[in-house]
Amino acid sequence: MSLGSKTGYDTNHKQKLQAGNQPANTGSGARTERSAVARLATFSRSRRGLLIAATAVLVVMAAALTAWLVPQRPDDTGAWKGHALGAGLLEQADLEYDQLQIGKEYWLNLPRATNASGEPVTITKAQFVSLPKGLELIGYKVVSTRDTDGYGIGVLEVKSPGDDVTGLPERTDTFTVKSHKPADWYHMVRFKVTGPVTDDTSQCRFWYQQGSVKYRQDLRCVNQLRLAK
Repeated sequence: MSLGSKTGYDTNHKQKLQAGNQPANTGSGARTERSAVARLATFSRSRRGLLIAATAVLVVMAAALTAWLVPQRPDDTGAWKGHALGAGLLEQADLEYDQLQIGKEYWLNLPRATNASGEPVTITKAQFVSLPKGLELIGYKVVSTRDTDGYGIGVLEVKSPGDDVTGLPERTDTFTVKSHKPADWYHMVRFKVTGPVTDDTSQCRFWYQQGSVKYRQDLRCVNQLRLAK
């Protein structure tokens, strides 16, 4: 594109003047031409900056679109990533317990799952994603809120006077949760303290089925368990 077409300067007229007699104010014309060139350079730099910014935005949008279009894949158990469950108050609260003793066993509850979807879900399994060093897993147990007089949050020493879990029968492994309702059942983990504990639990993993589709979902469950001082 010619300089004349960008600035409005008449290049044909300029050539005619150069071919004939030169005007007296040639210095002013030169300054005008230099100013036009500077404006063109500034415009070009601005346009390049806008082009780079627009390209970056398009790259981000393309990545997001690709992630949305690419289908999820099930895990090794055939379960897809789910979003139907909630954990109620435990999604915001942290449990603190600092009376553990080495060699003793304890019960600790997992979150009482709430079905946030519009269809029933059947929970088939739940467990901590990991237990911190110093805690040895003994096993899990599903208990009913009717047997424990509601859902209690906390730690129970096994076979202590307040232990209302150890003596309960194994009633079920799976249970169904109605839509927009909390479960009537919940999981307890039994563990043994083998040494000092410095880390926390953070995630609990639930496996459930909705219709004919299997899902898994991680819920926040932070427990800060420590030895008695």
